[in-house]
Amino acid sequence: MTIKRRQYFVKPKLQIKYLLILAAIIVVSSILIYYMFLDSLLNSPGMDQLSAGAINNFVRSYTGGFFWAMLIFTALVLIESIFYFHRLIGPIFFFEKVTARLKTGDFSMKIHYRKKDETIELAKNMNETVTNVRNAVAEDRKKIAEIKAAIDNGQKDKAKQLLGELTQWFKTEVKLK
Repeated sequence: MTIKRRQYFVKPKLQIKYLLILAAIIVVSSILIYYMFLDSLLNSPGMDQLSAGAINNFVRSYTGGFFWAMLIFTALVLIESIFYFHRLIGPIFFFEKVTARLKTGDFSMKIHYRKKDETIELAKNMNETVTNVRNAVAEDRKKIAEIKAAIDNGQKDKAKQLLGELTQWFKTEVKLK
């Protein structure tokens, strides 16, 4: 299974939720920074010597410059976040698809990952797990065939022994009577 992930909003509700949270944090931080700096500028030495008109022009210039700087900063952070979320939420979306197929018993897929994904270790571990389970299932199917043959041939002890070996990979014990 090779699914290419080229869509940047694979889980739109989740990604937009985090973008809105990030935007809210930036806006609240910006407002606090704006008023802290404005207060410190207006209370700095020498400001009391300026006329009311000069102070109003200063505040207007400061507000306009600050607004545009924060708007550009916010846009850059949100755009970068879209790419970052794509590298993080995209693989999570893909893992959901893979686990849905695993749930149905389909172990034929290989988990695809990209060099810049944030979940490469998880993808590698899932690949190893799927490969191990796939191999174990194939091995167990062979043993089941041997057990059936032993039962058909009347070799009850051999069938019990093979049945005991059958579940060792899954680290579960089957008590045979």
